Amino acid sequence: MNRVLLLFFVVLMFLNTTGFQADRYVTTTTHNRLKFAINRGAHDASLQLDKAQLAEGKIVFERDAALLAFKAGMNHNLQLHENGTPRTRSLLSDAPEIVFEDYVDDNDANIVFPFSYVRENQGIRKVLKGPAVIYKVKVRLPRHHVYSYEGHVYKTVIYEYPFRERIVN
Repeated sequence: MNRVLLLFFVVLMFLNTTGFQADRYVTTTTHNRLKFAINRGAHDASLQLDKAQLAEGKIVFERDAALLAFKAGMNHNLQLHENGTPRTRSLLSDAPEIVFEDYVDDNDANIVFPFSYVRENQGIRKVLKGPAVIYKVKVRLPRHHVYSYEGHVYKTVIYEYPFRERIVN
């Protein structure tokens, strides 16, 4: 009887450990896919430039078009519907939420690159070497195990153009 109980507890520990490991795999995969998706979305957003300003040598983002491009890229890469809700086979259970967006470009004459970008309330500190789009996304992690983290995770992406000399007329 002692051996049966020992075997029973060993099997329970094995199942618990296997479930916990599977949950860690899903969590890591979700983190990676989220980071890749927002990186690609920020890249798409950074391509939405004002063509007239670009002809003058200035990089100025079209903010509305950039936000739409970011959302479209993120939705495509995270397997979300057009409205941002997850599809049936998606890793996510809730829609991601963009909690912060900002654009640093040549529209502001006071900015000289390299530029120290600090937003204390968002926890963002970065030295920018050129114009950049900045987004912060909040996502609820999937919960598959009783010991899983139950809450949101925040991911920040900064996509910048490389350092270049500013053209001064």
